[in-house]
Amino acid sequence: MVNGELLKIKLTVHHSQLAVKKMLSAEIIAIGSELLTPTKIDTNSLWLTEKLNETGIEVKLKTIVGDDELRLEETIKDALKRSDIVITTGGLGPTEDDITRKISAKALQKELIFREDVLAEIAEKFSRMNRKMPETNNRQAFIIEGAEILPNPNGSAVGMSIRIDEKFFIILPGPPRELQPMFETRVLPKLRENAGEIFVKRKILRVAGMGESALDELIAPIYKEYETVQTTILFNKSEIEIHLSAQGKTESEAENLLSDLADKIAEKVGIAVFSMNNETMEEVVGAILKETGKTLAVAESCTGGLIAQRLTEVSGSSAYFIEGVVAYANEAKIRTLNVSPELIEKHWNCGTDRRK
Repeated sequence: MVNGELLKIKLTVHHSQLAVKKMLSAEIIAIGSELLTPTKIDTNSLWLTEKLNETGIEVKLKTIVGDDELRLEETIKDALKRSDIVITTGGLGPTEDDITRKISAKALQKELIFREDVLAEIAEKFSRMNRKMPETNNRQAFIIEGAEILPNPNGSAVGMSIRIDEKFFIILPGPPRELQPMFETRVLPKLRENAGEIFVKRKILRVAGMGESALDELIAPIYKEYETVQTTILFNKSEIEIHLSAQGKTESEAENLLSDLADKIAEKVGIAVFSMNNETMEEVVGAILKETGKTLAVAESCTGGLIAQRLTEVSGSSAYFIEGVVAYANEAKIRTLNVSPELIEKHWNCGTDRRK
């Protein structure tokens, strides 16, 4: 793991039948051809999923659609058939390839209405920046018939919220600095009212030294007894994560379910569980060093300084981490670390001769 990023190799999810009130389902559609390139990541969906889950709304599907009118129309129509809440992000700019407004109206079989008041607000924003508003920004004053306008104090593109029978269709801008405050102030309160009193609590346990299959075989008889807890086992390149998500009619009920299951899993797995609250290995190691008054220095070769990087990413690590040395070439190991040539010859597996 580098910079907190996980290499997700395999995902196993175990679903249970829920005894509490059914959660509302949500679907997120991220719009923009740039999101289909290898250099752009859809971070909005991650943020929205976290906020929705905290509210007791389950995200069932995320879709990325390029600037393709037919595919976007099809995606919106399908989403509204299967999900209680559909949220689109992006595609509200003033250029020709910003098609969300037009295609959303088409999918809903509604007209686009030009709003002079919206145009005036956009023009005022340009005026405050001492800039002339381009004619292309007129497109951003078209609002879907019957939609509630979601003001955008941080940009020119307003959002929209449309109630379709018992479903919500929500259109948000793409830039996070515009999307996030709009969603938290204008959308989330209404969704909370409709989500009902379902409380969701989460916990992550981290396990080292076990394989995914062996771990699942060990703990499956335990988590299957908890009908209102979803258990997800995620394997990354260095460890296994057990994600627990509990639902309850009250916050304390969800918390108690979560703690009870986590404690039973930890007791069954034993010392292989090194974290009960999503702490990383380096955070746990650092806490132990602080508690025992120990210090640490590392000498690395094939890892290229990765151990030192992980240790020093933890805030306050200067209290116990002294120094690190990367001696990659065999000559550096002999000269800097006083490793004998015989030992290198016996255990050689990397260094400058790695290519042989």
